[in-house]
Parts: sequence; structure tokens; C-alpha cells
Amino acid sequence: MLAMTGMATAVPEWRFDPPEEVLQSRLFFARGFMLVSGLFDELTLRALHTEAEAVRAEGQRGYVAHSDGTEGRGGAPARAYRSAPCGAIHRSLFGCRQMAETLGTLCGVTVSSTGGGTYSYYERLGDFLALHRDILQCDIALIAALTDPPETRGGELTIYPKFIRAPLSRVRAAGRAFGMGLPLKRGQAAVLLGGLVPHEVLPMSEGQERIVAINCYRVQPASRGDSMA
Repeated sequence: MLAMTGMATAVPEWRFDPPEEVLQSRLFFARGFMLVSGLFDELTLRALHTEAEAVRAEGQRGYVAHSDGTEGRGGAPARAYRSAPCGAIHRSLFGCRQMAETLGTLCGVTVSSTGGGTYSYYERLGDFLALHRDILQCDIALIAALTDPPETRGGELTIYPKFIRAPLSRVRAAGRAFGMGLPLKRGQAAVLLGGLVPHEVLPMSEGQERIVAINCYRVQPASRGDSMA
């Protein structure tokens, strides 16, 4: 999925304009991210990992050589990794009402699943996902680790909460020294305002493997008369 040469791509103007529900949420006041343990018990983790391995062959390796320069959400960040659509176990856990209610309680905002869960596999030396913000359908990303992190920073989810109000070009100019690594342990999950907090996955080192289960959620408008606790 490489950009065609010789064709200019319009880069949308950067604007920081999240809905008021996001700005008033507990997740926003927590700098846009939370680390959560205990969402899944050991039996469930094993079932998710088994399903991830079962659908791996159905997935496709994506490769984009260069990011397209998008400053805000979406775009086409550079990447190299495998992605597979979720199976029934993933869908029943991440897409159910109970998960939406759990995330709503944690984040202080009403959410609904987009229904498009995936498994991601960083399985080769150098696999990565460049700096980006998530697409419009993904206000909040839930990223659950099915493997343990390595001792090095290779393959680490890195976030830039200090740049939540800044265009991505400023993050790139500042460099990774301003990033915060989230070395998710097996069973831990990151809850991330992925449409606002810039983030990336660093290139994998030799002998590493990173498998994560991911689902996206939209923030729902508050009903009239509702107020944040």
C-alpha cells in the first residue's frame, strides 16, 4: 500500500476540536491514557491467544514505506506488521455491553464499540507502526497484550501525552526522547484516547514477537441533563 509517486496529497489543516464529552472525561484528565489489569482472567487470555493464532494465517501483512504527513487523525502512517480480523471470542468480549459499561466507568464517558476488532502481530525484525493518531471511528482504543514485553524497548507502545494538543509534525521534531513507553505485560491493557494522543509502536528487535487484541470505541454524546461526577 504505497503512495503513488508524482501525486500530491492534501494534508488536512490541524485543529484540536474534540467534543466536550471527551474534554470532561476522566480519561482526558488522566492525560489520555490508562493502564488496566484484570480485564481478563487466565482462561480468557489463553482463549484469546489461541484464537489469535488460529486467525493469523487469514491476516495480511501491511507495508507502507513512508507516512503521508497527516497532522491529526487517520492518514496513512508508515508501518510493517500483520493484522487479522477478530474472531468470535474477541468479538464477544470486546464488543459486548459489559465491556462498554466497564470502559465507560473507567473513562467517565459513554462509549459504544465500533465492532471492528482486530489482532495485530509484530512478528518480524523491524516490524513497526509509525507515529499517528487513530481514525475518526476510534475515539478510544483498547489494546490488550497477549504476549509479554521484551527487556528492550523494541516493539514497545510509545505515547506522547504532552503533545495531545499539537500537530504530529511537532512530535516528530521533538523526537522519541519526549515519548512515554508502555511495555504492556501479558494480560494488561492500554485504554487510550487514540484520536488525540499521538502514539507509535517502535521497531521490533531480533527474536521478539508482539501480539495484541485491539478494539475501537466511539464516545457517545451525553444526554441532556447529564453531568459528570
